Amino acid sequence: MNDALLYRSVLLLAALVASLATAAVPGAPEEKLRVVTTLSVLKDFAEEIGGERVEVQALADPHEDPHFVQPRPTLMKRAREADAFIEIGLQLELWTENLIAGSGNLKIQKGQPGLIIASTNVATLELPQTLSREWGDVHPYGNPHIWLDPLNVKQMVENIANGFKAIDPAGAPYYDSRLAAYTQRLDEALFGPELLREVGSGKLTRLARQGKLQEFLASRHLAAKLGGWLKQAQAVRGKKIVSYHKTWIYFSQRFGLTVAIEIEEKPGIEPSARHRDRVIEVMKAQGVNTILIENFYSRAAADYIAEQTGGRVVVVPIDVAAGTAAPNYFRLIDHLLASLQP
Repeated sequence: MNDALLYRSVLLLAALVASLATAAVPGAPEEKLRVVTTLSVLKDFAEEIGGERVEVQALADPHEDPHFVQPRPTLMKRAREADAFIEIGLQLELWTENLIAGSGNLKIQKGQPGLIIASTNVATLELPQTLSREWGDVHPYGNPHIWLDPLNVKQMVENIANGFKAIDPAGAPYYDSRLAAYTQRLDEALFGPELLREVGSGKLTRLARQGKLQEFLASRHLAAKLGGWLKQAQAVRGKKIVSYHKTWIYFSQRFGLTVAIEIEEKPGIEPSARHRDRVIEVMKAQGVNTILIENFYSRAAADYIAEQTGGRVVVVPIDVAAGTAAPNYFRLIDHLLASLQP
């Protein structure tokens, strides 16, 4: 064999080895799944689960009300080109139905595997007994702000992983591996690693959902081993707050807060002067000094109420955003708990 032929043979062998190595590495497909999400927090989840197999874009600006987003041509184009479309569901994103229909993308239409509803199998709170326009923007399937409880996020990321596996079966082991790793991180962040090792994820999750975790820890003399967000939340456990919108039911339930009253008299409707005065009365009567308001609402009513009661207005995000105090989900919960500290 002459040198030139030998050289070509070596090059071909090297190329073959490199090709086989690339094929053997999970998470390195020739074409990534093009994923579109409504919210940036869903983008965060999708990137954590999808890793190198996905390319993700969020549609809504994290500083705008997720209930109302104008379906601009740029958003329609992203939806038209998507392999997967992820939304919270529960009628949080009132704008997606027209966007998806208008995109003409058959992959993401209702009933297709490309439409991933993150709220599937999440137990919702505040299910209305009756429906009437008189009650404002009532959500018929329950309060949709489910991601503010980390236990709900465990189900949400599982839904996303299942959606990716349905579209991309070859990546199933990869998605399962990343799902397991992310779920472990959530458990450690919520319960602390020491308690997690002692009791296990399944039992802790079940007790927390049943509202029996604190009782269990006290009875087993394990309270000192509690860590993570639940440990951090002990400083505000039992605290009463006023919120602007019905956003905080899941967060409050998980971390032991009580929402005394909302500034909105009805969801989606600005407060009347009469209701504003009612909020002031409740704050004074119950000793509430914290008003929690999302960063996309006008704070005029909240500021007025704070002036009348000596309370403080705490402006917080509910979505993640690069370059802020909440660039990912873990930092979002960190930031929310820190904002409520005395």
